[in-house]
Amino acid sequence: MSVIRLENLSKTYKGGIVALRGIDLEVNAGEVFGFLGPNGAGKSTTVKLLLNFIRPSGGTAYLFDEPVTCARSRRRVGYLPESVHLHRYYTGQRLLVFYAGLSGVERSVRSQRAAELLERFGLLGAAKRKILQYSKGMLQRMGLAQALINDPDLLILDEPTSNLDPVARRDVRDILLEFTARGKTVFICSHILSEVESVCDRVGILQHGELRRVGTLQELSGSPITRIVVRDIPAGTVRALSAAGMRLTINGREATIACKDEAAHREAEQMLEAHGAEIERVETGRRSLEEIFFDAIEGT
Repeated sequence: MSVIRLENLSKTYKGGIVALRGIDLEVNAGEVFGFLGPNGAGKSTTVKLLLNFIRPSGGTAYLFDEPVTCARSRRRVGYLPESVHLHRYYTGQRLLVFYAGLSGVERSVRSQRAAELLERFGLLGAAKRKILQYSKGMLQRMGLAQALINDPDLLILDEPTSNLDPVARRDVRDILLEFTARGKTVFICSHILSEVESVCDRVGILQHGELRRVGTLQELSGSPITRIVVRDIPAGTVRALSAAGMRLTINGREATIACKDEAAHREAEQMLEAHGAEIERVETGRRSLEEIFFDAIEGT
């Protein structure tokens, strides 16, 4: 049984704005699936269609092999939107108990479930404080807690680690891995590619409403690539390489040039030599998710 299935899913808004163009996708039970794309690619539209907030212009979306219009399928879903808006006049404990009731959690276990999640997200000490007193990071953690209050089989997360510090991000990653270890499924939209890379089993990359790539990182990485590392590269050399279509990543005093094939490697070395830039080292390895992502959205 698939947890999410999209069949030729399309969406065109008023004014002829095309958000999705016939997407086919299947997400299986027990996996963390990363749904990636630049702003305006159609990620949020896809999530809204999955949750039946809007209707498609064509095609069908399914949750647990039932159309998303079926309320029964949505009861098994937990959702964290990109912008978290919670009832600010409730305390943390009361808020989660309230959401537990809305989600159909039995009355006898609502308080216990709320307390467990408050503790798991480091909010137990703030359980009796009103939400309006919470920091941005605390609000984000509370948003994650409410998404888990009904112990869903599918967790849909839109930028779940925004506003979180590195420690909290690590904790969220651990929680997601614990969640999927129980056979649950996570569908995550995020701009933080390094985090997606560390937790996702498969990814899908969306651009201009089209699904450009789907697969595991190993499948999408393809052949090994060469990276040329240059230290203290002059600004003029950076501009010349960028103008020639070379992809550079600058980290402190080091610049890394990713060469997808031997021809690109030779061209980069020739340009560096012509500009008097010295190569510090040359590395060979699989492509990172960032490199896969940019290749996909740039159509290479």
